[in-house]
Amino acid sequence: MKAIQTVKEQFVPVATRVSRLFFVLSDLMNVDPMYQYSLKFFTMIYERALDRAEGKVEPKERSKRRDFFIKKFTSLLYKNVCRSLFEKDKLLFSFLMCMRIMDEIGTLDPIESRFLMTGATSIDMERPNPTGDNGWLSDKAWASILELSRVLPAFNGFDKDFEKFVKDWERIYNSAKPQSLKETWPGKWQDLNLFRRIIVIRIIRPDKVISAITKLVKND
Repeated sequence: MKAIQTVKEQFVPVATRVSRLFFVLSDLMNVDPMYQYSLKFFTMIYERALDRAEGKVEPKERSKRRDFFIKKFTSLLYKNVCRSLFEKDKLLFSFLMCMRIMDEIGTLDPIESRFLMTGATSIDMERPNPTGDNGWLSDKAWASILELSRVLPAFNGFDKDFEKFVKDWERIYNSAKPQSLKETWPGKWQDLNLFRRIIVIRIIRPDKVISAITKLVKND
């Protein structure tokens, strides 16, 4: 019984990954009612991943076997589901999977992900737009920056730094690839990870959000 319990505990990460990705399929129903996947379909992918794991890694190498299975299951699920999705929804599915995995490994802040999905709700400007009335930054975007600095701990002081380095941020605004990690951001904000960069890009360059999310999915 102790041996069985030990093996079970070592494979908890497998159960965690599989269960989280099942709910990604459930979320797809909110995108389009035709995206309905049965538990039987999901179990088939699971069993196929188990079969692929056989012979690839020695049973005694449990950690390698576990990691191989997680990667194989994730890959098989993605490929099989994508076959039934419209082209326009494939990136969304990839992003949902990416966020579930980031949440699983502890690199996703739920407050930040909610802000990315819904955007700012405040339209009040505590301070005037630093780019002026007819500047390159809209009043709505400035109000979003103020709210961003107030509700997300990782962006504490971002609004004040934005005012301080407004010329540098104008360069980011005019950049052809503001989402690129090679693009130098002002001050300490150069160290923002890609997910947090996407939050800022959503505010100042919403036209580049899709490109940034594609980059995030490929990196993660």
